[in-house]
Amino acid sequence: MKGDRFVELRGGQGVEIRASRLPVLLLLTLAVGMLLVSLFAFLSNDKTAAMTFLYGAIASMVIAAVAEVVLRKRFGDVARRGLVLLLATYLFVPAIASIPLIGLRSVGDFSAAYFEMVSALTTTGATIFHNLEIVPDAVILWRSMLAGFGGLLSLVAALAILAPLSIGGFEVDHMIDRRAQTMTYAFLCASEGARSQGVESRIRWALRLLLLPYMVLMVACTFALAASGVPVFEAVCLALGSVSTTGFVPVAGGVAVYNSLVVELVLILTIVPAAIGVSTHAAGLRHGTGHYIRDPELRYMAILVFAIVALLFLRHWIGAIETRSTDEIDGALTALWGTFFMALSFVTTTGFESASWEGATEWSGLKTPGVALMGLAIIGGGAASTAGGIKLVRAAVLAKHSMGELRRLARPSSVQPIFSGRRAVTFDALLIVWVFVMLYAITVAICSLALTATGMKFVEGLAGSIAAISNTGPLLPLISGGEGGYAAYSPLARYILCLAMVVGRMETLAVVALFSFSAWRR
Repeated sequence: MKGDRFVELRGGQGVEIRASRLPVLLLLTLAVGMLLVSLFAFLSNDKTAAMTFLYGAIASMVIAAVAEVVLRKRFGDVARRGLVLLLATYLFVPAIASIPLIGLRSVGDFSAAYFEMVSALTTTGATIFHNLEIVPDAVILWRSMLAGFGGLLSLVAALAILAPLSIGGFEVDHMIDRRAQTMTYAFLCASEGARSQGVESRIRWALRLLLLPYMVLMVACTFALAASGVPVFEAVCLALGSVSTTGFVPVAGGVAVYNSLVVELVLILTIVPAAIGVSTHAAGLRHGTGHYIRDPELRYMAILVFAIVALLFLRHWIGAIETRSTDEIDGALTALWGTFFMALSFVTTTGFESASWEGATEWSGLKTPGVALMGLAIIGGGAASTAGGIKLVRAAVLAKHSMGELRRLARPSSVQPIFSGRRAVTFDALLIVWVFVMLYAITVAICSLALTATGMKFVEGLAGSIAAISNTGPLLPLISGGEGGYAAYSPLARYILCLAMVVGRMETLAVVALFSFSAWRR
């Protein structure tokens, strides 16, 4: 990288990826994953699962061959082909990934299998399985692998597809006052030079940038969990669910089953880096660890988490006063850790539930504060991360702008610029943030009404829409407390939730950019 010009790695050397090959490569990657699961099932003496996943891999290869013939010399001429490819991936890849689940009859029907795979690929973590003890290990591994792939896909899409369009949270960084900027974002596709590159070159560059750190974090989490006493198979699945902030767990009862402070600490040390934006990690590598302390998104996350922890712990403390148990120091420390873990878990849109959280509710005698957890999930993590939500930087900029407007009521003539860290945010960036938040609210309202039309209660429909759009699947079962979870909903409700997951992962601005008429004009 030189200056503000985006160049291909090593002077552009390497194998060029033709546009029509991108869907084919996705399908072949899916086939390789099924072959690995088939091998695992064979070594586990589960011949039925081994053959089913083998047939699924063959089917994926056949579909890839058909796609190669159909899309040859056609896909490259499609306008906005990056967004088209991303939307097609989230809609059609889960259908192919559902083949082994249907073959093994692990779920009731296609809608359930499709829901499970969409949830994994979009890193939402909503699951049909409410009794994992009867689910084959091959299926648990497969959905965990798809979740891990979905986390990597979201990062690559953020850098290679969303960033050049100044959406996905990048609108704040791209439209800042350049005179006040303290670091360059040229290597994150913020320049005009990057936008002129083909989507194929940007995807290849993003993969080279992200694949190794992503795998290192996943492997490190696996070894740390295994060293903490978690079985190897469960450690692998749990690590895949953590690094992708999906929240999938391989055992019934979730993380609370391990009842280990060390395990929960390892998970925290995995989901927090995964929910921090790629730009923050890149700047930290270039300028040292001190940049993490100065980074505005991390400060926003710390302020939000500690504020929620203080509020919820005070709530538990007041509840404990009424039950005359405030002298129990162990119960208070357990409640504090459980509250801290849950705050980080939901602000990263992972949705793990701490064993200490149940202890906190027992200590205070109060129910789960669903509104607080729902608010954390809505805000979400950093831009260009595996976390969902509206993103921390947008929420912070919006809050600062709102406070500035309130101050202008007393001083109408004052001019007070909005800063993100040391950088001044332009009016155009504020306008895009406002538009995104309004679109987010409208999407939640439409999804809630659609879910209530299927027979769900309004509160449950609202929680379900927020859980799907913020990609925080465990939020709804935690709030509703239903035994059946997502398995109790009708096929129509599942399809609505699937669409909401895709919109939430792609973000509403990307969907508007894809379907707007002006985007398709030459």
